[in-house]
Amino acid sequence: MSVRIEITGNAERGSGIYGADGKQIPVGTELTLKEEPKAWAGRYRVVGDTKGKTAATGGDEAPAGPFTVEDGGKGWWSILDAKGAKVGKGLREDDAKAFGTLTEAEQAEFAAEHAKA
Repeated sequence: MSVRIEITGNAERGSGIYGADGKQIPVGTELTLKEEPKAWAGRYRVVGDTKGKTAATGGDEAPAGPFTVEDGGKGWWSILDAKGAKVGKGLREDDAKAFGTLTEAEQAEFAAEHAKA
């Protein structure tokens, strides 16, 4: 089971959620996570439950990181999940490089959406 959340920040403290790179994940960003992030209490809201829905990768859950990007040749690149399975369709080099600059949370969100394509 996974849960869909929206980052809301915290008006009292003026804080939100920060990625591994130290950059703040913008308020309004929606993420699909394996479970509700109780440690983020007060800085997100649950917007949906993905229970029973099947990701394009064939499992019941969104692709799991850490993610890597691999050159597929002829100008195409692939996102690979933690198990080394290809996520979604191929990407062009610029998009693959941009993916590498995303936070872990942003990569997970992108991979989940990309798997549906």
